[in-house]
Amino acid sequence: MSGNARREILGGVFALVVPFALYAAIILHRYDGETYLRGDCRYYYAAAVSLYADHDLDIANQLRFLEVDPGDISIAKDGRLVPKHPTVMSVAALPLIAFFGAPGALTFNLLQLAAILLIVYRLALRCASPVFAALAVIATGCASVLPHYVWNFSPDLFAAMLLCAALLMLPDREMAAGFLFALAAVSKFALIFFLPGALLLCRRRWLLLAGAALPFLAFALYNQHFFGSPFATSYDRIVTLEHGRAVVVSQRADFTLPLLEGIARQLDDPVNGLLKTSALTVLSLLALPFLAERHPRLALYLGASSAALFLFYSKYRLWNSSHIGNRFLMPIVILGALPLAAMFESVTRLVRAQRIGAE
Repeated sequence: MSGNARREILGGVFALVVPFALYAAIILHRYDGETYLRGDCRYYYAAAVSLYADHDLDIANQLRFLEVDPGDISIAKDGRLVPKHPTVMSVAALPLIAFFGAPGALTFNLLQLAAILLIVYRLALRCASPVFAALAVIATGCASVLPHYVWNFSPDLFAAMLLCAALLMLPDREMAAGFLFALAAVSKFALIFFLPGALLLCRRRWLLLAGAALPFLAFALYNQHFFGSPFATSYDRIVTLEHGRAVVVSQRADFTLPLLEGIARQLDDPVNGLLKTSALTVLSLLALPFLAERHPRLALYLGASSAALFLFYSKYRLWNSSHIGNRFLMPIVILGALPLAAMFESVTRLVRAQRIGAE
């Protein structure tokens, strides 16, 4: 084994172990005393239980065990109550939930966190040496909003993990990348913004599009089966209460926030804004020019895709529906490790060069 290979392995070990030392403390102290099946997490868990116990997605049986909020379930064309949220993570976590019950959801969350750290470390190695790649991943894993989603069953982490894995497949394994990009988008619809730019990062674009076809086709068939049209999603069939009676609404109507107000709030909100909860992410975005020096296309891709995602949620009036931080921007938070790694190495080299020049 070469010296560089050993350094890469050692960097990967540190990139995983250091954040997980913090995560272990969070698990032991149970974060803020709330259950890890908080907020939307409990609906993803209910879908997995329904698949395991009833072999269907009619979640009426599971809802009696939940405190159901209006607007958190959908209704199928035949009147059955079905998940509002995408079911990809529920299916992926099913074996652990079937074996361990609710703790299986937390176990799955820890496993996907470990996968994210290792995948992003491999991506960061394309931008910097092992030392700086590991430092960037450790900083992101510990000093961003990420630790607040350890005690969780996070669909945002899941979709971000698929997205990072898709990027890792490029530029050579285009079909696998396309499949993972589409699966990420089906898991979290707004991640579709990260697919078009991926065409700049691959050699055989038709293979990437071919790989994306299967998840999108499955998604269209799912929509047709439950909601009567391949273009109608669970978010178009949300059941809520108005004046004491059940009505069906679409989440498309929630994109009414004035754009400039949404931008300002996503940055400066005291509970969920990036500047208050994940300032490191803002620094990583400012570090994109350092990444552009090494990988112009990758920097352009991350910058444009991240901007599109940020602006999309700037119109969403419920953008702050997280216990802390903005979970909808999780891909930006995690992939911020790449420009950070490039910046760490570039700045260190500049400082060293100045010292040598001064001598």
